[in-house]
Amino acid sequence: MKLELSIAIISGILTLLASFFVAMYQARTEFQKMVEQLEQKYTTSLFEKRLESYPLLYKLLHELNNDIEYNTQNKQQLIGFQKDYDSWIASHAILLTPAIGKLVWGYHHYLIDILGQFPDEPLPEEKWIEIRNIQITIGKFLRSELGVYDTQAAGSPELEKPYVKEIIGKLRQSSRKIRSRFGY
Repeated sequence: MKLELSIAIISGILTLLASFFVAMYQARTEFQKMVEQLEQKYTTSLFEKRLESYPLLYKLLHELNNDIEYNTQNKQQLIGFQKDYDSWIASHAILLTPAIGKLVWGYHHYLIDILGQFPDEPLPEEKWIEIRNIQITIGKFLRSELGVYDTQAAGSPELEKPYVKEIIGKLRQSSRKIRSRFGY
């Protein structure tokens, strides 16, 4: 009877240990799933916040670029832009990735420097071109981080049609003139 009791006790202990280790493994697995779900939810939420805020900056950049491209810019516009830009930074810079953060903060300091270099005189044309080209680069980074370049469109335009090729050719000629003014 002692042997049977010993076997029962050892069997019970082994069963208890096995159950304990299985429960620990399941708990770790569940915990890991929860962590992954939380990270995924955080990533999605952060992306959605960027999707709300990046277009606001893109619009600011685009509006000043239009003035520069149409050659209607003036220093007061740049001062106003800098105030709007700094306001955007104050509200949204916390959402920036390190890559775009370097550009955004670098441009912030660049604007301060440029306006300080020409306190009582208009900015030369080459500075306006430099500003526009920097802003184009920031805009490309914003679109890239949002996945605009990598996301496939729902439809596919027919670029090989003769009339479409003709229109694109005319647009490229005009585009070359503008791009040559800005150095690319």
